Amino acid sequence: MSAPDPAATALAERSRLADGKKTRMGMIYAILAAPALGLAFGLLGSIVSAPPFDRQQPTGAFVLVAALQVPFGVLAIAIFLLVTGTWRDAARILGHRVSWWNLFVAVGGFVGDLCFAAASGLIGGALAGSIGGLAGVVGAIIAAVLYRERILRASTLVGLAALAVGIWLAVSGGELGAPTHGWYFVVGLLIIVAAVLTWGFESFAITAGTDLMPPESFLWWRAFLELLIADILLAVLFPEGRHVAAAAWSQPRLVAIGAVIGLGWAIWMIMGYYIGISYAGAVRGGVLTNTLAFFFIAFFSLTVYGAPFSTYVIVGSAITIVGTLFIVTEPKAHLTRLRS
Repeated sequence: MSAPDPAATALAERSRLADGKKTRMGMIYAILAAPALGLAFGLLGSIVSAPPFDRQQPTGAFVLVAALQVPFGVLAIAIFLLVTGTWRDAARILGHRVSWWNLFVAVGGFVGDLCFAAASGLIGGALAGSIGGLAGVVGAIIAAVLYRERILRASTLVGLAALAVGIWLAVSGGELGAPTHGWYFVVGLLIIVAAVLTWGFESFAITAGTDLMPPESFLWWRAFLELLIADILLAVLFPEGRHVAAAAWSQPRLVAIGAVIGLGWAIWMIMGYYIGISYAGAVRGGVLTNTLAFFFIAFFSLTVYGAPFSTYVIVGSAITIVGTLFIVTEPKAHLTRLRS
């Protein structure tokens, strides 16, 4: 039996260290991106039930996403690609068969964003944010199953149990300060669950897509196609929405708010959804990007944006963070077994 080649062993070790560094960078970007979405969607949740968006539901939520959030977000992403010089990557995939994957992801992302806006009007942005953080866990489970990545460890089970407790506490406390009750409250919960499922599958889809194409390209077409889909649906299916959009764009204050929401959404997309997930994967990057961001949505909704404060929501959201850390943290013994 021949001895292992020292050069090959050294190369494999350097590759492993480089992969580890890339993963850590992705996790750092995911963590840094979280407050941006918290500020953006916390603000979205605070105005979705205010004039003129409260004129007709769910038209108001649809208009807020289609006419304010997405256009400003696409503009911010376009500036990012232009300044960094990565706009060439966005154009490079035209005609490639995997470009259909962008359309698939854009539809899922748009459905998730719209569901979050509609749910915020029914159950409040704080509760919608605390539940929305489950999207990362859903994405991690889908990715782990399809990529055959083993995450079913004792720490994962503890993390899932913590998530269950945290969500239960958040729902219990959120119901007290929700703008609606009864069946409307139940419908709001079902809508945010639909958002969680679509965003969770989107997290996996982004991981798969960025394995096939540059992350910058995937970023642009996902956002631009969402804008295209939203505008077509707004023009065809929501005639009242056109009047709501005109009323919103006639108020400089709402235009400024839309710019803040779109910019925060774009920063989160750039740093978390694409750098974070493409570097750290759907398990670590996706969980951190989503769970931390939606914790900040709940936190900023209850503090900065003036929603009725609820200790239950804050504590429940914090427990979901702890559960998330248990899911994405690999014990030293497990890492040792993998390396051997």
